[in-house]
Amino acid sequence: MKQHRNLPFFVPHAGCPCLCVFCSQGKITGKGCAEKDLQTELLELDTLLRQSADKGDNVQLAFFGGSFTAIEPHRRKALLELAHRYIKQGSVSSIRLSTRPDCLSKEILDELAFYGVTDIELGVQSVSDDVLLASGRGCTAAQCEAGCRAVVADGRFNLGGQMMIGLPHSTLDSEIATAKAIVAYGANQARIYPTVVFADTELYDMALDGRYTPLCLSDAVSRTAACAEIFIDAGVTLLRIGLHASEELSEAPFGATHPAMGELVMARVFQNRIERQINHDISGKNLYIYVPNGDVSKLTGHGGTPIAYLKNKYHPLSVTVRQADLPYMTVRVEVKE
Repeated sequence: MKQHRNLPFFVPHAGCPCLCVFCSQGKITGKGCAEKDLQTELLELDTLLRQSADKGDNVQLAFFGGSFTAIEPHRRKALLELAHRYIKQGSVSSIRLSTRPDCLSKEILDELAFYGVTDIELGVQSVSDDVLLASGRGCTAAQCEAGCRAVVADGRFNLGGQMMIGLPHSTLDSEIATAKAIVAYGANQARIYPTVVFADTELYDMALDGRYTPLCLSDAVSRTAACAEIFIDAGVTLLRIGLHASEELSEAPFGATHPAMGELVMARVFQNRIERQINHDISGKNLYIYVPNGDVSKLTGHGGTPIAYLKNKYHPLSVTVRQADLPYMTVRVEVKE
């Protein structure tokens, strides 16, 4: 049986009309930012796709790292044409890409659909104009909404909304508003990225001179969890929480650098849902927590933070975690003497 997976191909910083204060694409992706000549880039893509085809994989090619729809039309078309050849051969199922919400048009959407693009992820980041301006995004909240709605109205694509936690001037309220807006715009996929401050970025300089306060781990987890719950409750698939673990991530001087941010956030989501079902003091009792099959580690992994929190709050407390046939991210609790 063929293995289905995403196959990322990075075009770092390609096409971006401005430099966001947090941007360090080379460190985020683990790839160099220097733009290659087109023939070199096509050779690398062809090699990647051919090696995947030789393994018998069934992959979705993903163009990440830059604003794909803003790169030079001849370069964009060449990359898409090469990928489309592998779609016709059957070794690539479709194409996913990330871009800016203000870099779309009817003509571009027609081109993407023709070459087999099925998933478009838009870097919304925030729907607060104040946050977007302070972050150097170069677009407005109205443009973010227009881009998202254009993708959905077209009817040929899945929309993914990408947002960030802890940007300059951002608050929990503005982040919750962003998550709710992405849902309202019609996204069925989302990514949440707590801000990481890399050296040699404007955000790093802002942190050093006091113009920006980086996220601590606790704030990053709690604020991200609040937004994650909005997506989960709306049935929006969370594709990713936090940056991929890498040497560059571990070396970032400030921000949400934990290599398992997604697991910490999901554990906090469960913790929040457990607490909402406990409406009285259960000190001295036995607490039984039922989670979906396969999700026990979300409560017990990384030191079992949610369990430790509950035991400390309701000391003394006995906690037992069990699997049950429950819907995704659903939790049920029982309190016994």
